Amino acid sequence: MDRGPGIDDPDITHYDEDDDPGSLIGEEIEYDLGPDDDPGIDPGWEEPDDDEEGPPSLRPPVRLAPVLVCLRNEINARWPNRDRASDGWIGDTAHQATKSDHNPDQDNSVNALDVDRDGIDPQLVVRRAIAHPSTQYVIFDRTIWSRTRGFTPSRYTGSNPHTKHLHVSVSHATDLENSRRPWGIATAAPTVALKLGERVLRKGSTGGDVRELQTLANTLGAKPPLAVDGDFGSRTEAWVRDFQKAKKLTVDGLVGPKTVAALRAANKPEPAKPSTPPKPSTPAKPATPAKPQSKPPAQPRRTPGSRTLRRDATGDDVGFVQRFIGERQCGKADGKFGARTEAGVRWYQKMQGLAADGVVGPRTWRKMGVKVTY
Repeated sequence: MDRGPGIDDPDITHYDEDDDPGSLIGEEIEYDLGPDDDPGIDPGWEEPDDDEEGPPSLRPPVRLAPVLVCLRNEINARWPNRDRASDGWIGDTAHQATKSDHNPDQDNSVNALDVDRDGIDPQLVVRRAIAHPSTQYVIFDRTIWSRTRGFTPSRYTGSNPHTKHLHVSVSHATDLENSRRPWGIATAAPTVALKLGERVLRKGSTGGDVRELQTLANTLGAKPPLAVDGDFGSRTEAWVRDFQKAKKLTVDGLVGPKTVAALRAANKPEPAKPSTPPKPSTPAKPATPAKPQSKPPAQPRRTPGSRTLRRDATGDDVGFVQRFIGERQCGKADGKFGARTEAGVRWYQKMQGLAADGVVGPRTWRKMGVKVTY
């Protein structure tokens, strides 16, 4: 692409993009974006006066829309050590053949920004983006929020699932693309992932509680195993219906209180069988009766935030950490805290400005938005 004057080291995006991605909207779905009570922008805030413009005959250099510069600056300020490998704004040569906001418009403004998901709270960014008056649509994690649909989360039907980065496109109206209105990233509350049982799950739901359901299904022997991707699709629904039928529950495919209770009951470890008392060695001397053996203490559910995790730990909370940080850094979420998971934790801690010791303690839990209970 001809970069135009004034472009020294542009943040080129190389991701394949569908033609007119804002139009690839499927059915409405549920998507857990965390709390919706983030503090808003001061209602008295006003746009600053624009600098005096130059002669209209001079075409400006290619630039990222100022409103997106503000967004990127706020993201960098909140997460200074984040991963930028998937960042980008100006399209590469392949983008020229598509109707893409990564291409400069008539005033040489590029109105799209890609932000790597690693090292940030992507749900927080989506929440603030869809609340900003300049935003046209946001794509992330196979989901699109579009102004044309009132920002109702809908299935994104394009070929690029946007699972490694999130995409924000803004309006081409001059006042909106040049807006300096804050995005509220610095003051927004961190995302706290919902836990299984905190809402009714159904086909189309997405989020950490869906991942918890899928992990539990695999623990209970789902064949073939479900993909732990946080997306309540047809295969997850089919497994839920089979489970409900086996447990004589209402077969509706909805994961409500009764189904959650049955899932947790099915996942409880079986109590240890009492040992057989020893037989007397000789008939003349009765054997001393064996002392009754106490039952082993019940193992507490290893919920996220209930203990400190380090190398060789195992459990559902380890799986949560692995899924939260991501397969790219921790590998497959198997609930085993090995060398790769430890390396992923160190990477995450470094991104968040914590001591990179590879141990998931209270400070690391809180950075993940998890309530510490120990």
